[in-house]
Amino acid sequence: MRISLFFIGVLCFACLSVAGQNRHLTDSERKELQEYIRRDTLPVDVKVLPSTINSHFSEYAGTLYPDSTLLFTSMRADRDEDYDHFFETSWYCKIYSSHLLPDGNYTLPTALPSIINNHNYFNSNYFYDYHNHDFIYSRCKRNKEGDLKCELWQSTYDSRGWSKPKKLPSPINEPGTTSMQPFVVHTDEYNILYFVSDRANGIGGLDIWYSTYKNGVFNAPINAGTVINTEGNEITPFYDTVKKVLYFSSDEHLGLGGYDIFYCEGSMGWWEERSNMGVPFNSEYNDYYFTLTSKPMQGYFSSNRPQEYGVLEDTCCNDLFFFEWRLPTDTILSEKTADTMTLREKIASVLPITLYFENDEPNPRSVSDTTQTNYLVLFEKYLEDTKQYLSTVSNKNASSNLAQQQMARFFSDSIQTGHDRLIQLTQYLKEALLKGEAITLDISGFASPLHNKEYNQHLSARRIVSLLNYLRTAENGFFTPYLEGKKNGLVINTNPQGAIEHRFQTNNIQETVYGVQAARDRKIVISARPQ
Repeated sequence: MRISLFFIGVLCFACLSVAGQNRHLTDSERKELQEYIRRDTLPVDVKVLPSTINSHFSEYAGTLYPDSTLLFTSMRADRDEDYDHFFETSWYCKIYSSHLLPDGNYTLPTALPSIINNHNYFNSNYFYDYHNHDFIYSRCKRNKEGDLKCELWQSTYDSRGWSKPKKLPSPINEPGTTSMQPFVVHTDEYNILYFVSDRANGIGGLDIWYSTYKNGVFNAPINAGTVINTEGNEITPFYDTVKKVLYFSSDEHLGLGGYDIFYCEGSMGWWEERSNMGVPFNSEYNDYYFTLTSKPMQGYFSSNRPQEYGVLEDTCCNDLFFFEWRLPTDTILSEKTADTMTLREKIASVLPITLYFENDEPNPRSVSDTTQTNYLVLFEKYLEDTKQYLSTVSNKNASSNLAQQQMARFFSDSIQTGHDRLIQLTQYLKEALLKGEAITLDISGFASPLHNKEYNQHLSARRIVSLLNYLRTAENGFFTPYLEGKKNGLVINTNPQGAIEHRFQTNNIQETVYGVQAARDRKIVISARPQ
């Protein structure tokens, strides 16, 4: 137990005591929302880094740069056998460098030189400007009262090596307070330094702050605001400059336990509503230090979830994890990968495909099995109505605010993804048919259980037909002869199944029409039949 408390108290405030989460929620509301986050698993592959990087101790703050250099922080004892005697041995916290090899392995890490890793400090989390070679990092030390306090220091790398680090001036570093975990965003007019601090006039224990600066002159830090910060602790900011999204961790916003990773679109003091990153990024343990690489949809994070490298207590220490979203690689294959795959394998790589529809579309209140509407028209209208769906489920109630986040994620992760996969499938189908391949597709249609069984059968059939209408116009009408039976090679089996087997427990339009569950029910699914 002493070891866990030591890591919790010392690792640069990454594991401060967890504040009471969302006090305005009832226990039942909190459990319900947590269960939704836990069930809504994302298409992301996560793997723990090998023992080359992850030691018996604690690794965190991993960042991979375009030249395949991996920087990270590790806190270790002088000797492995002294692990459980931290009062009697010398512990150190240093920043290390490794390289990701083409085969996916990593070189043995080496500590950055002593000019950076000063033995009088815990040398920790950092921001490295890969293009300007500017390095800002945390140095932490105990004060006279025994409390660990951190300051931000700066160094620059050039052909002569690292310059002598200098402590950032006031108002960034203030006596008796902590400033740490920097991230810098460059603009044409000035730079923005995001960092974590427990300085006065904050909202909670540790808050995320920002300061604009130019030519080494820093303006007074400003709190990032209540969308980000809470009465608890918000830490480890990482800003995606392409998508204008801030990633951070919190022990107060509603999560699965400990620290969860969140994201929020905006900048400085203006932010859209935050969202929980969900599983597998988050767990019942502490998850933080989210970073992205220069490659799309890849990155790293740290967690103390149980792993094989832990000793004594499995959750005592942080490990580094690599993540990669499956959707982009499944949906749009790289040229190198595509060249090694058969057309049938390419088609299989994007299936099954789920396409979603607005309530009672197409042709509302119709009892016909057919429609003249093209799926693409329905898709574009659905996207245009995004704000209506979000505003309908949004009010000051905490549950509704989370429902709004869930719906926003559904639009981006499910509706848009289905469309993108369909476009890719269309291209692969054309290539396969031109080469004489025989392809059989199954298309099943579904509806939410708002209407009776007969009506939902008709509605499901119309949704399938809207997809067939799309195929008739796609690729300048290439598929029309196949759909009309004038050419062989493409067989499409349709199955309008009607309503999903569940009933809503309420007539509230927010749930039965604009809720996420209802939105997931209104769909068609395209799959391939084995040949």
